[in-house]
Amino acid sequence: MNEQEELAAEIGKHLIQPENYGKLEGANCTGVAVDHAGKAYVIMYIKRDENTILDVMFGTNDPEDITTLGSIFTEMIKGDNIESANIAVKALEDEIREMVNSNNTADEYNHSIMKHQDNANMVMLSFRAAMRHYERQQEGIEEEQFEMSLVKACPPSSAKACQIK
Repeated sequence: MNEQEELAAEIGKHLIQPENYGKLEGANCTGVAVDHAGKAYVIMYIKRDENTILDVMFGTNDPEDITTLGSIFTEMIKGDNIESANIAVKALEDEIREMVNSNNTADEYNHSIMKHQDNANMVMLSFRAAMRHYERQQEGIEEEQFEMSLVKACPPSSAKACQIK
């Protein structure tokens, strides 16, 4: 099997049978990403120590690609050290930002592509929110979870496309 076939098989596995879906008992940091425009959310539950992601699960009210993306992402970071996970998230965010900025005309950039990119951003934003929740706990701030709102992906040339719901 070549690399492309392996990737397709891995995505198919997560599409058919998502991993790490549900609430994680014993999580010590919880992050919520909210898309107020689309009324969608992703909750990421992480059990970690100072350096390592010991376990991770997620939930969402969006049954489509967020579930698949969340499954792939949580498998990717489970057992990883925090620094490596943060580097991976930054690289993925930069890649998405580059895809958004590389679309030069509104005709090339459609609503469906924006939705997929926003969904990927929601998964990563829920991770960032969980990490921020942990930091705040270390500062003595007690809260059930930490929530962050999605800022929509929008190419510079497509202000009109960003107004589509």
